[in-house]
Parts: sequence; structure tokens; C-alpha cells
Amino acid sequence: MINLLPNNLKKDIRAARVNIILVRYIALVFVALVFIMGVLYVYYAILQNTMASAEARIDANDIKADIYTATRQEVEGLSTQLTEAKTVLDQNVSYSKFLIALGQATPENTILDEIVLDEAHFNGTAFELKGFAKTDSDAAILGNQLKAATQLFTSVDIQGTSSEGGITGYPVVVTMSVTLNKVGSQ
Repeated sequence: MINLLPNNLKKDIRAARVNIILVRYIALVFVALVFIMGVLYVYYAILQNTMASAEARIDANDIKADIYTATRQEVEGLSTQLTEAKTVLDQNVSYSKFLIALGQATPENTILDEIVLDEAHFNGTAFELKGFAKTDSDAAILGNQLKAATQLFTSVDIQGTSSEGGITGYPVVVTMSVTLNKVGSQ
């Protein structure tokens, strides 16, 4: 078949075909762009949902951690107390033996006021010990017997006696400065 169309018309037809191809490519690019934007939007929505879920989980874990903070502090406190107890046990001090021996060294008609025993006292630190006696002679006997108890004390110094400040039945107060003997308490 012979093409009898004029050359200008042929050029216009070819240009129209190229334009149609270009319009198809533009439409295809636009569809691809819309598809990519849709995929990005879906992923953005998924990531936002995941982020909200993760933040909620973090908040829940923070609340749980706050609940366990008190428990952790209790555990740390118990650990500190156990460390202190280990220190006391490592000293090999038998408080009950010491107190029994102290009771045996205390003469009749005398009593001792409260005594606080700690590591410093067993390491040579002097402290004040108060005793009560029925008479002045009983107070002197108390001081002498505690001085004689060298297995319990390395030194006993009577600082004074007084008839004021006693307790019922024991009017004489004896104030002493004593240093414990660690060897006698083991």
C-alpha cells in the first residue's frame, strides 16, 4: 500500500503517537508515584502505631520499676544490715558470754545501768558505765571487783560516787570509765 498522505500530516501523526506514548508514561509515572505515596503512608501509619505501643510499654515498665524501687531499697537495706552482722560475727565476740561473766563479777547489793556494746568498745575505746549500790561500801566493792575482772576489762577507773540520782533500793550511784578486754569476750 502506498502512503499518499502529505509529509506534514505524517509528521503530525508521528508526533501524535509520541505524545500518546508520553501521556501514557506520564500516567504510569503518576500511578507509580501514587502507589509509592500509598505504601509510604501505610508504613508511616504502622510506625506511628508501633511507636505509640512502645511508648505505652515504656510508661507501663516505668510504673512497674517504680513499684520495685521500694523493694530494691528494702533489699539494699537488708544487704547493709547483713554486712553489719557479718562484721559483728567476724569479730568473734560472744556477747552472751561477756554478759554472763559481767553478771558473775558484779557483787551483791549492786546493779549496773544499761550497757551498750559495740565494735569500738571491744577495740579499746573507753566508755562510761554506771552502777547502783545500796551503800558506799557496796559501791567500793563493785569498783574493786570490776578492776579484778581482768578477763573482762583492761582498765576500770572510778570517776565518782554520789548519793543523788540513785534508783529505788539502790541510792548510791557509781560512775566508772571502763575499757573492755576483747580477749575475755571471745
